[in-house]
Amino acid sequence: MIRLLLPTLLLLTFACTSVRAQITPRTLPVRVEDALRFSLTDPIGSARFAGTGGSMTAIGVVGTTLHTNPAGIGWNRYSAVEITPGFAFNNLDARLVNGNNEGLQENKGTFMIPNASLVWAGDTRSVNWSTFNFGLSFTRLADFNETIAYNGRSQGGIIDAIVEDLNDDIVDPFRSGLALNIPDAVQLDDLGYFSDFDLEESLGGEIRREGRVERTGGLNELALGFGGNYKEKVLWGLTIGIPTINFTETKTYDEVDDRDEILFFDDAGYDELLEMTGSGVNFKFGLISRLTDQLRLSAAVHSPTFWTVDEVYETSFSYNFTDNGQALGGTELSPRSEAAFNLQTPWRFLVGAGYLIGTSGFVSVDADYTNFAGTSFSSDDFATVDDAANADVDASLQGSLGLRIGGELNLKPFQVRAGVGYRQLPLIDLRNDEDSEQLNLAAGVGYSKGKFFADFAVRAESYAAYYAPYRTFAFDGQVVSTDRTRLTGLLTVGFRGF
Repeated sequence: MIRLLLPTLLLLTFACTSVRAQITPRTLPVRVEDALRFSLTDPIGSARFAGTGGSMTAIGVVGTTLHTNPAGIGWNRYSAVEITPGFAFNNLDARLVNGNNEGLQENKGTFMIPNASLVWAGDTRSVNWSTFNFGLSFTRLADFNETIAYNGRSQGGIIDAIVEDLNDDIVDPFRSGLALNIPDAVQLDDLGYFSDFDLEESLGGEIRREGRVERTGGLNELALGFGGNYKEKVLWGLTIGIPTINFTETKTYDEVDDRDEILFFDDAGYDELLEMTGSGVNFKFGLISRLTDQLRLSAAVHSPTFWTVDEVYETSFSYNFTDNGQALGGTELSPRSEAAFNLQTPWRFLVGAGYLIGTSGFVSVDADYTNFAGTSFSSDDFATVDDAANADVDASLQGSLGLRIGGELNLKPFQVRAGVGYRQLPLIDLRNDEDSEQLNLAAGVGYSKGKFFADFAVRAESYAAYYAPYRTFAFDGQVVSTDRTRLTGLLTVGFRGF
């Protein structure tokens, strides 16, 4: 088996690191969003893993630990296979902050299979090396499915952002360049570019706006690893991870001067489509020390993931106005950008501890640290660094600490589990209405009889953030506060000892 696996791993590594390289000229703040999208991950795993808050780094045994600390499969004395279907329910409240605007609520449900794993327990026939096991696991690291819907009244318009770009000599084919192609959408005098919103008769005017953001897809990882046990004191494990991403984001934004408060201006709209598909490769190495029969300490390190991402991006911009009773304006479509970029995520470090309460259960705790400013964009096989995007990431992101505590009570043949997870958000410039951390709660039950086992878990998480369809220096009214709540239900069924 090993002779077949090693060439396969080498082939997968080569396939995931060969790239085409051209970074699509999207705006820099979007690259910060990309950095978080690829780096801020959290394995969902099996129902047992999720039910303990994902805190089983030092306890091991479950296949999901191949994504956290692969030394965990070194405990396995019997082979095991399991599959976990799940359902995620997302609730999102969004409100346009500026003005007296009401919030809108969107609900979205998604069926998924967030985890499946196989651990093959090998017979070493060695006194010192009592186990040498092989594991294969698939899990979801991030779920992107959500909908943001908002509407309300506030000052300013998207043309303000375009005017600011043009006065800063920023002309791109996806927004400001489109406005230049619509006659008189923006105007130029000795002081620079201006729009209908800059006219004295328009100052202080409010318009109605509405928008919708639809996001679908997820980030998954296939982990192939080995783990062993040395003298029942030290366990080791090594994993190669093959993550993949499939992400689609559709944005629609419309504004209208329904009260005729802006001279000339009638309405405008800006739509965006972003599609991402890609794959990467990373390595994970871990150790678990069995200090006593009850106490275990663990440590693991995750290498950067080297991503190759294909990206499709296109936009449309419309601007309509009336001058001397004549309707003017139009709609412009951007070119369809099909390109690829490279992304290197930061290193991740994990430590943990577990304590066995005889045969009655366990308690466990683990922590991880990641410096998200270490995310790097590049091209030409990771050799040519994108300095502008990386400088923006360095200025916007910082280190983040994650902490998980959980446990299991064994009431044979049933088990009861609970856990809690905490994560510092790595964004440096957080708004007053945005959480600086995320908290998730989990609970579950299990049944184990002979070779069969079944587990169920529910995980709940909520946090507040913000979204902006565009930003300007003149107005801060196009900021949408969002309150997210996500409930994930998981059911794992499996067999051991075959």
